[in-house]
Amino acid sequence: MNYLPMIRDAILGVGWPVLIAGSIYLFAKGNGVYKLVKGSLIGKLTKVLVLTILVEMYSLGIVTTALMFCDERGIYLGLPVFLVWFVVFILTLKVLGDAQKEVDKMTGGQK
Repeated sequence: MNYLPMIRDAILGVGWPVLIAGSIYLFAKGNGVYKLVKGSLIGKLTKVLVLTILVEMYSLGIVTTALMFCDERGIYLGLPVFLVWFVVFILTLKVLGDAQKEVDKMTGGQK
């Protein structure tokens, strides 16, 4: 029995909802940091970081989804790429959290 279609469907069934929910969370978190420091270099970097990650996330999702539907063996390439993306996504969230804490320290926690 060929398990690749079931694995593909599981990856996409979990991957796309995580991608969408993660995007919303990333945008909200980045927007919160940006609003605190919008005129500064930190604000500009935050904006670029969030936009870059969002473009990368959806580009990866679309290309990998197409690859897995064109050839089921695309799973062998797509899965490791998604895992690397997930690590980078977690690191991005950590950096945004650290930036927000730093801004709070600089401003005394005032919004």
